[in-house]
Amino acid sequence: MSSPAGTGSTQPGAVNPLISIVRNWSLLAGSQVVASLIAMATMVIVSRNLGDAEFGRLYLALTLTYIVGLAVDFGLSQVVTRAVARDHALARPYFVRAALVVGAMGVCLYFVTLGSALALGYSPEVRSLVLILGVLIAAEGFSQVLGALFQAHEQMLVPVFARIAVNAITLALVVPLLLRGYGAAMVATVIVLAAILRAAFQAAAVRRLGGFHLPTPRPPQWGGLLRAGLPFLVAQELGLFAYRVNVVILGRMSSEATVGWYGAASRVMEALNFVPLLLTTATFPVLSRLWVNAPTTTFTATVRKTLHLVLVVAVPVAVVLFILAEDIIGSLFTLQAYAPAVPILRIQALSLALMFVDYLLVCVLMAIGKERIWISILAAACLLNPVLNWLLIPLAESRYGNGAIGAALVTLVIEVFVMACALRTIPSGTFGVESARVAASASALGAVLGVVLLGSRILGVPWFLAAAVGGIGYLATVVWLHILPPDVARWARDMVLRRPMPIAAAEEIADPSPLVAEATRAMDAA
Repeated sequence: MSSPAGTGSTQPGAVNPLISIVRNWSLLAGSQVVASLIAMATMVIVSRNLGDAEFGRLYLALTLTYIVGLAVDFGLSQVVTRAVARDHALARPYFVRAALVVGAMGVCLYFVTLGSALALGYSPEVRSLVLILGVLIAAEGFSQVLGALFQAHEQMLVPVFARIAVNAITLALVVPLLLRGYGAAMVATVIVLAAILRAAFQAAAVRRLGGFHLPTPRPPQWGGLLRAGLPFLVAQELGLFAYRVNVVILGRMSSEATVGWYGAASRVMEALNFVPLLLTTATFPVLSRLWVNAPTTTFTATVRKTLHLVLVVAVPVAVVLFILAEDIIGSLFTLQAYAPAVPILRIQALSLALMFVDYLLVCVLMAIGKERIWISILAAACLLNPVLNWLLIPLAESRYGNGAIGAALVTLVIEVFVMACALRTIPSGTFGVESARVAASASALGAVLGVVLLGSRILGVPWFLAAAVGGIGYLATVVWLHILPPDVARWARDMVLRRPMPIAAAEEIADPSPLVAEATRAMDAA
């Protein structure tokens, strides 16, 4: 594998790119934990008050809105991130043109969403919810473009703070309104208003970014800009279709209550999905820059070490969800109404572990400009997904009385398919024996964690306490056995001890492991 610019040099005083990724990721993850806890509390209150059927209608309307609305930025968020990460002076011209595209697409897609709900024959209640949630399309589109500018500058504090603040406001509004007897329409309205507020907050802060104070270069040509965004647009739409079309099909082939069971399990999984998503957010601009400006060995080592970190994190998350699925569903949603969501969550726990790795693989493909290969993988997944859903949903419905189990199994198959295809596409030599060793070690420790969690259930230990203690024990063992990438372990140790991390020279970093061999310019992360 060779990068376009293979002659990058080490700069004194620069920061290890893997540590830059982890530093940004830790900021995003720590903040997102707060946001996810607030969102989870909101979801639990909403699902309990609405009941499985009405919650299913809300989840179905949200899913349809997201599938159609993903095209609102025409794929330009990724284009903005990649371009501005390489040249901050492009921030203003790229933002202006991307914002114009979002405004025009938002209006068009609003009516497309309404027409889709009508064509699919959804109930009047679902169509009413789509009428409200359609406004979400433009609001989320502007937030994506604004977030891309912060991501390109590697300053993610504002987008993360905006999400936390908006989630808190949503919770504060939803709870009293639900207690007053309002239903799903009110929840949809609050969601839309919160999205508008989030976009407004980011827009007020975006002018502080350094790129907006640099001399403005010539704006990109419309034709070239849209052509650059088209592969990302197609990839986004195909990706969301491949992973969300099962909800649409489930809504057609099963009851709204079944969609509610699937939605409850999915919301638990999505509450943890921020981990790989934020890792991708922190990794994408770094890998995009390394692929162009750094030696090939630096890019490869950074990807490899990032994979090892992903594997170490993914295993305990999946094990906890799988073993404690019944306790989690019972505590959050009550088993009386949502007991059928337990097997769904167990299947989705396995999917989530694969999803952690798939996010990184896709990030690598995007960073090196192989969007079209990723599109071909997604296109195949889009053909496979509906066929499997039409087969497995009725089968699960007849055998278990729960068609959502079939939909969850389809997602698992799709994740395996995507991983197999992506691994064949990643440049050869990126992963090797060391990566296999880390995967095997993390899996073995995950099995031990599973046994401990099963024992805690028998002893009657509260599930959240067992999950916390087990997770801490897993992490301590990972550090003790040196499974965590050494430079990440040193960074975490120095953070805990509040010591400044020494700047490693290229000779110190590039050992036979190999660790990251190149230092890049210091990042100005918030």
